[in-house]
Amino acid sequence: MKTIFLIDDDPDDREIFQEILGQEHPSIVFQQAENGSDAFAKLKSVDFVKPDVIFLDLNMPIMDGRAFLQQIKKEAALQDIPVIIYSTSSSDIDKKFAAENKASQFLTKQYSIELLRKDLNAVVEKFLKA
Repeated sequence: MKTIFLIDDDPDDREIFQEILGQEHPSIVFQQAENGSDAFAKLKSVDFVKPDVIFLDLNMPIMDGRAFLQQIKKEAALQDIPVIIYSTSSSDIDKKFAAENKASQFLTKQYSIELLRKDLNAVVEKFLKA
């Protein structure tokens, strides 16, 4: 069973993401957190299934995506999970930061359902197909 973990503070973005994932890939388990701190609490919980891929927003309160990315790559049990930056940002500074901190991919959030569907399908094909 494959699992995607979305860490994003915007409830609308989480809902749309979950809806599209459910339509396109109903067998993939969807997990979510609203910031990096919440995500780490879940990742360290005994009943939480380690995700196959993490989608990570950069701009969030409490613990933002930059801090989360740096921290997860220091955690031996978690550092192998592919982290895809999923942000409204398209800045070269953010892309450079993502690459330097071992993010697997950088996706700028789409404002079209169809473009998001296309991006999600590409990620599933790349990271979750055996």
